Parts: sequence; structure tokens; C-alpha cells
Amino acid sequence: MVLPKKRVTLYLDAAVVERFKGMAGERGYQTLINETLKTSLHQADMETTIRKVIREELKSGKAA
Repeated sequence: MVLPKKRVTLYLDAAVVERFKGMAGERGYQTLINETLKTSLHQADMETTIRKVIREELKSGKAA
């Protein structure tokens, strides 16, 4: 499911914008920033899930 995009005003450091412009090529730097933010959120979710699983495994291992 693809959610619609929402227009926002966002102030970024000039160096950040230039870096993304240099990396983006034909795609456009705003698209690359959006993809990077989505990836970061996904990784944070994955990290939370992995930590939860490890805690559960350690807890069950202590009980055994």
C-alpha cells in the first residue's frame, strides 16, 4: 500500500542538501532523502524487534 505524500517545510543543513543532491543523480534529492528516512525508520523498528527477541531468548534460557 502506497501512502500519498504530504508537503512539508523542512530546514536542513546546506551540507546535507548538497550531499543528497550529489548522491541523487536523476532521481532527485528529495526522493533520496525520503527513501533514507524510511530506511532509517525501518531499521529502528528492526532493532527494537531484535532486542525484544534477544531479551525473550535470554529470559527463557535463564529459566531452563
